[in-house]
Amino acid sequence: MSPKACKNCGSSDVDVDQARGDAVCMGCGSVLEDNIIVSEVEFVESGGGGSLAVGQFVSSEGNKNPVFGEGHHGIGSESRAQTLQRAKQHINTLGRQLQMNQHCLDTAYNFYRMALGKHLTRGRKASHVIAACLYLVCRTEGTPHMLLDFSDVLQVNVYVLGRTFLVLSRELCINASAIDPCLYIPRFAQKLEFGEKNHEVSMTALRLVQRMKRDWMHTGRRPSGLCGAALLVAARMYDFCRTTKEIVKVVKVCESTLRKRLTEFQDTPSGQLTIEEFMRLDLDQECDPPCYTTGLKNKKYQQLEIELEKKMEDFEEEIHCYEDEIDAELQNCRPKLRGVYAAYTKETATEVPEEVGDDDDVSTPSKMSAATDEEREEEDELEAVAKHFGKEMSELTLEALIKLEQKAPEDEEEEEEEGGSPKRKGPTLESILGRMPTASTLGLPESISKCFGEEKENDGAADSGELDLSGIDDKEIELYLLDDGEVKVKTALWMAENSDYLKQLKEKEAKIAKEKELGIYKERKVRAGCTNLKIRVNTHTTNTSSAGFILVCHWQRDRDDIFL
Repeated sequence: MSPKACKNCGSSDVDVDQARGDAVCMGCGSVLEDNIIVSEVEFVESGGGGSLAVGQFVSSEGNKNPVFGEGHHGIGSESRAQTLQRAKQHINTLGRQLQMNQHCLDTAYNFYRMALGKHLTRGRKASHVIAACLYLVCRTEGTPHMLLDFSDVLQVNVYVLGRTFLVLSRELCINASAIDPCLYIPRFAQKLEFGEKNHEVSMTALRLVQRMKRDWMHTGRRPSGLCGAALLVAARMYDFCRTTKEIVKVVKVCESTLRKRLTEFQDTPSGQLTIEEFMRLDLDQECDPPCYTTGLKNKKYQQLEIELEKKMEDFEEEIHCYEDEIDAELQNCRPKLRGVYAAYTKETATEVPEEVGDDDDVSTPSKMSAATDEEREEEDELEAVAKHFGKEMSELTLEALIKLEQKAPEDEEEEEEEGGSPKRKGPTLESILGRMPTASTLGLPESISKCFGEEKENDGAADSGELDLSGIDDKEIELYLLDDGEVKVKTALWMAENSDYLKQLKEKEAKIAKEKELGIYKERKVRAGCTNLKIRVNTHTTNTSSAGFILVCHWQRDRDDIFL
């Protein structure tokens, strides 16, 4: 008999036959159940005297192939169970290192089982998946843990863990909301050691973070950067000298990121308030997101650039007009200065083809171009001379023409005696400047001989070991002597200037002393100093007179480095 009741008559007199596998109501005769499957476990005796379970083990967590085995009363331990057991141990170990409670650990274990059931662990390290599951719990439960903490414990790249976390959250359909920066303020404030004012600084930093969130500064930004900026401002408000480097070490962000957050907060209306006003007032208005304001600024800059380009085009046209006018004025002014010289250039230009006519190798246009180039060079030289003397070009040209007219009769007589026709030539650079100095007119040989004589005398005085003070007054000698204050200043300057050299010298002396102690020091042969004095006088003369001289003195001396 069974405690079941009939659905038709309500009678509880039901006959259950295990052999047939059915249940029949004894009151109305209706068949209540048919082909009943028994869930009992049956055992049979093996040949060795042991007991074996009849049937097979089917897992309730997924479609797995049945596993047969011996031992443990016939139920084998599969690899899936071993994987889950090892994962649970790793989750507990990592969670205790990060001081997470048991509820978070159990939730992370359930996330790992879900990931294992969807085959998300294939191709990924178990430690990465476990860390991603734990961080997923931190995001859903709101604990003050960062992904960087898991990276430090596991010594794994944080971006690798981030990719694994994103895959799990997407495949498991778990919506991880944005992190509230306020969660990390107490943790970071405790590490910065504010002492008795830890609570006040934390509350002020929380107020700053809330103001930043209201001004759209937290969207798309790492929360640690906002916390670092808020803690730095709050510490300064309570007279704590916390540098940016100390903040960076705690919140683990870059200094440039911290400065950007401070700059963005400075641009908001709340950043313009004083400390008393900020603690007393709570502005209702919200600031636009920084990315939106920067986009507007970029658009304004682009518009300004376009407007400037248009204005520059207008200015360039005006500048070209002014340039044309200036060129025209210069063309009108040039003939006044070169009119006298142009007459002579025309005469010489007509004479050039007759003289060159006998040359078959060189063409007439090339000669003409060479002549024009020479004329231009002469014009440039004359203009440079005019600037040097502070006179105008016309004055120098007229003076040179007067000199040429005075010498013209004598030149004409000489040319007539030679049988040639007189030719008029324009003023040259020599006619304006006069005769150029030569080596003989400047007394160069005497000066060179004096230099050699003084050098020999100086060598003799140096060999004698006495100073030649003849011709030097006592007052002049006193000017070269320094008092105590000047000596100290000069000594300090010298030491500061040559500190690197002195350091190298000390290292060199220490190295030599060490080599001498070891017996491996080799003395270097010092070459005798030699002095070679080479004097070359090069005089360049034109057809009329010497154009100048060049004095080249080469001193070649082998010496050591001396720092004065």
